[in-house]
Amino acid sequence: MATVESENESNSELLDPTLERRRKPRVSLIVVVPENHVVSPDRLAEGLRAHGDKQVDVLIACAGEPANIEAAQQSVGDAQLLVAPAGTTAEELRELAMREVPGDIVTLLSADPDARSSAEARAS
Repeated sequence: MATVESENESNSELLDPTLERRRKPRVSLIVVVPENHVVSPDRLAEGLRAHGDKQVDVLIACAGEPANIEAAQQSVGDAQLLVAPAGTTAEELRELAMREVPGDIVTLLSADPDARSSAEARAS
C-alpha cells in the first residue's frame, strides 16, 4: 500500500518556526544630489561604513548631471543612477528614489552645495 502525504502535512514543515530561516532586511542608501550640488566620495564612503559589513544597495538620485558623478560611482562601484530633469527639487528626488530602492531600511544622504556654482552665482 502506498503512502499518500496530505497537503497540510508537507506544508507544516515549511511553517515550523524552528525550520524557517529569517530573511535579513535589505539596506539601501539614497544619495540626493539636487542641481548645483556635488557628491563627496568621502561622505559617501562614510555613509556606507555606517552600515558595517552589511550589503548596501546604493542609489544616487540627481537633478541633471552633477559635475563629479563619475567619482561617486567609482567609489561605490555598483551604484544605481537615477537622473531626473534639471531643476527637480531635493524633496522630489527623495520621493522618486524611495520608489526605486529595494531596501527595508533606507538611509538618506544629501549632497553638498557645489562651491564653484555658489561662487559663480555670487559673482553675477
